[in-house]
Amino acid sequence: MNQPKTIFLYPDYYDATTATIRILSSSKDLFNGLTFFYWAKTGVPRSNKDKLFDNIDIHAFTKTARPRSLGVLFLFVSFQFWLLKNIIKSKPQVINSFMLYTIFPALIYKYCFNWKCKVIYDPRDYVAVCYDVNKVIIFFIQLIDNIVMQLADFVIFPDNQYFSYYGFFKLRKSKYYILPNSTEDQYDLISTENIYTKYGIPQGTFIVPLIGYFSETRGKKLFFEIIKENVPNVHFVVAGDFRDETDVNFFKSNKNVSFLGKVSYIESLYIMKNATFTPLLYDPVSLNNRYAYPTKYYDSLMVGTPLLTSFGQIDLWNSIQEFQIGYGIEYNNTNEFKHILLNLSDSEFDRQKIRKLFIEKYDFNLFRDGLRNVYGQFLAKK
Repeated sequence: MNQPKTIFLYPDYYDATTATIRILSSSKDLFNGLTFFYWAKTGVPRSNKDKLFDNIDIHAFTKTARPRSLGVLFLFVSFQFWLLKNIIKSKPQVINSFMLYTIFPALIYKYCFNWKCKVIYDPRDYVAVCYDVNKVIIFFIQLIDNIVMQLADFVIFPDNQYFSYYGFFKLRKSKYYILPNSTEDQYDLISTENIYTKYGIPQGTFIVPLIGYFSETRGKKLFFEIIKENVPNVHFVVAGDFRDETDVNFFKSNKNVSFLGKVSYIESLYIMKNATFTPLLYDPVSLNNRYAYPTKYYDSLMVGTPLLTSFGQIDLWNSIQEFQIGYGIEYNNTNEFKHILLNLSDSEFDRQKIRKLFIEKYDFNLFRDGLRNVYGQFLAKK
């Protein structure tokens, strides 16, 4: 008989999560008739020429509305019905649902239309702890998420948060797989050219990178203050996306900053490799920040660069202490940050030891077979 038909459901662009890349790179040959459904929130379907997405039937929900408006709420509900309609039409035997925003149509289909369908739930980020809202609302969302995990046939976790504080119910070991938000070792692809020459950075200065998404909850107050102080022999390299576009003007106006805008993933690794340390200063008021490991944690280890985090980022700080791979400060404490900058030394940490930690503990190749086995058990010919 034919292999089970599989569909993937995304709350946003299908290539916005590294989870897709890892699934396809390890298991694409297992799939037959693979279909993606996602919400193109800008109203424009994604155009991705990566050969990894060849031979995949991709469909976009393209309706859009002004951010944080009632229109968005209405479209979210419409998106759920759109997903359910397309699931019913597709008649899949396996559904991979990413994040809480897409799981309900998958479960409705399973329990109301085809109970034999297997639902794999990949929460990525735990929605209940990603927003600073009323505690009653947080508890309600967390409870729903826990119930959903029980109803799904399998859960792929990004870390141990469920087992340390997020989970309300026990899960048997055969029902879940922990896949860190790490990546493959790509150290050999990183440029070896002189970073000071490439970006016009004064020779001999210590480089501090601000890479990725930048906002007021990621140390903005501290970074703005320390950049204004123009600490001697320290230069900031800034690249990525910005919640507030006016921040771009600030970075561009300071001589101790090289503003690059958006850069490729390999370019970001190149910058981190040449940095003195990688700052991961996320506001610990968010429970997700307290317990989650940012993807740049793994990227920084891959290139052998020490880390700087806040004491409030509990799991991350514990890891930094355990393996002696960086610094910790109170969140938004400019004086502590300045003290570190004034006492920097390239020889303080063993970079080969940091990189070895990645290779032995987090390299995706360590998890490739396990992830393939997850899908293999659901995609065996029937």
